[in-house]
Amino acid sequence: MKKITGLYHEYLPNISGMAGWYYDYDTNLLDSKSKAAPFAKKLLLFHAETQEIFTVYEASEQQAISNFAVPEYYQGNLYFLVLEKITEQILIMSYEFVSRQVTEVARIAAAGINFARLAIYIAPVLLAVQDDLNHRVEIYYPQRLSLPLAEDESFECQEGEKFYFSKWLADESLACRNAYLVRDAQGKTIAEGIGRITRFENGEFMII
Repeated sequence: MKKITGLYHEYLPNISGMAGWYYDYDTNLLDSKSKAAPFAKKLLLFHAETQEIFTVYEASEQQAISNFAVPEYYQGNLYFLVLEKITEQILIMSYEFVSRQVTEVARIAAAGINFARLAIYIAPVLLAVQDDLNHRVEIYYPQRLSLPLAEDESFECQEGEKFYFSKWLADESLACRNAYLVRDAQGKTIAEGIGRITRFENGEFMII
C-alpha cells in the first residue's frame, strides 16, 4: 500500500455504489496508454479521502485481467474477470472490502466467448456479451441463455427470472423517449412501459 499526492481522481472511473472509491488498471493511474491494451495485469483501487492505492489483484504470467468488464460492487464485494490462458478458463473473482481478500467465485470455459467484450452485471452477478451485430444478448453465467436484442435496446439487469432492457423511442413528439422491456428466460416480452431504468448510488435499480 502506498500514498500518493496530486492525483485528480475525477479522471478515474467511480465504482458504482461506492462513493469516494475509484479504480484503474496497471501501475500508473494517469497513464492513458495502458488502457489501449486489450487486457491489464493489475487492478487497483484509489480512495479519494485517504489518497491511498490498493492493489486488488496482480495477474500471473499466464493470466490477464479484463479492462472491458467494469468492476462491479455488490453486497460488499467487488467483482472482476480474469482470463487464465493455460486452462482457457474465465475466472470470476471477488474482492471483499472488509477483509481485503480475493476469492475465486466461479470459472467457466472460455471457448466460444468473446472475453474482450464480456461484461459483468449485478443483482445477481451475471456475465454477458451484448452482440449488436446478431441482435442477441448472450448470457454465460450463472446460466447459459440467449435473448433477443433490438437495435434500440440495451440489456440492464436481471431480477429473479426477469431480464430488464432499456429502450430508446425514436418518436420525437413523445414527452418521454425512454422505455423498458421485461423478458423471460425464453426471450418472450412479458412487460413493457415508459420509464428509464436507473441505477442509484446504493447499487439498486429502479424505473423512473
